[in-house]
Amino acid sequence: QSVSDPGLRLFCPEETAARLFWKERCPYELSVRNGHRMRLVFLGFGMLGERLLTYALQDNIFDPGQRIEYHLFGGGAEFVAVHTGLSAIGDPVIVHDEPWYESLPLVEGAQMVIVLNQEGQLKLVRDLLLATTAPLLHVFSAGEAGLELLAGQERLRLFYWERKAWDPAHIFSDVMFDRARAINLRYAHLYGGVEENRQNEEQEWSRLDGFTRYSNVSAADYHEVRLHMMAVLGWPADGERLAPEQMELLAELEHIRWCRYHYLNSWKHGVPENGARKDPARRLHADLLPYRELTEAEKQKDRDNIKVLLSVR
Repeated sequence: QSVSDPGLRLFCPEETAARLFWKERCPYELSVRNGHRMRLVFLGFGMLGERLLTYALQDNIFDPGQRIEYHLFGGGAEFVAVHTGLSAIGDPVIVHDEPWYESLPLVEGAQMVIVLNQEGQLKLVRDLLLATTAPLLHVFSAGEAGLELLAGQERLRLFYWERKAWDPAHIFSDVMFDRARAINLRYAHLYGGVEENRQNEEQEWSRLDGFTRYSNVSAADYHEVRLHMMAVLGWPADGERLAPEQMELLAELEHIRWCRYHYLNSWKHGVPENGARKDPARRLHADLLPYRELTEAEKQKDRDNIKVLLSVR
C-alpha cells in the first residue's frame, strides 16, 4: 500500500503463502461444525504470522455472531500494538507471553494449531504430537529433513509454503488484481457512467491511492471465500436469484469485511467535522458501525456490492 506507482506490484512470498493457505484450507465447514466458535493457535509469528493473521481476519468471516479466537505464541505483541484498530474486530487476537507447553489445555482444545516456527521445527512437531492428542497440526514447512517421515501421521498436515509461494504460476498470476480492477471499473461504470473497457479499467485503477486499491484487492480476495460458502450452502451465485435473507447475510458479512480492512489499517468510527462520510487524514469513517446500526440506504449499498461482486468474473 505504500507504493505510489499503480503499475508496480511487490512480491511477498509470505503474503502469497498466507493467501493460498486460507484458500486451500478454508475453515468454513470446521467453523459451522463448531457453531462458529473456534480457537486457532499460532506457534511462532514473524512475517509469516503477520501475513497469515492479516488474511485470516479478512477471510475467515462466516457468521455475524462468530467468535474465532487467534492465540499467538512466540511473538505478535508488536503487531497487536501497531494495529490499533484490532480491538474493534469481533474476533480477538490474544498474545501469550508463556510458552505453548504451559498452556496445554488451550492447545489441546484448539480447532487448528498452525506451526510457523522455521527453526527446530521437527522437534517442535514431535513434542506437539507427544503432548497433545486432539488437534490437527498444520505445519508451514520449508522442507526440513525428517518432517516427511512424520507426514503419515493422521494429525499432521504439511503446507510447503516456500514451494507454493515461489511457484511462477503464483508469482506472475494477476487473477486477484484483475478481479480487483474489474470491480473498481464496475463501480466507476455504475456511479460515474464510465464505459467498461480495458483502457478505462487501467485509467480508473491508476487514479486510486494504495489504500483504496488494496481495499478492492481485499474485496476480490474475500469473494473467493464467499463463493465457497455459497457453493457449500447450495445458494445460487447470482445476486438476482438470492432469497432476501440470503442477500441480507451476505451483505452483512461484506460490511464486516469492509470494516475489518479499515480497522486493520487503524481507522475508527467518527464523523468528520466537515460533515463528510470519511476523513482519510484522521482515518475516520462514519460507516464503521455494526450492520444493524446502518441506515437503510447504507445497507442497500452493501446489498448492491454483493450484486456487483457476483457479476464480476
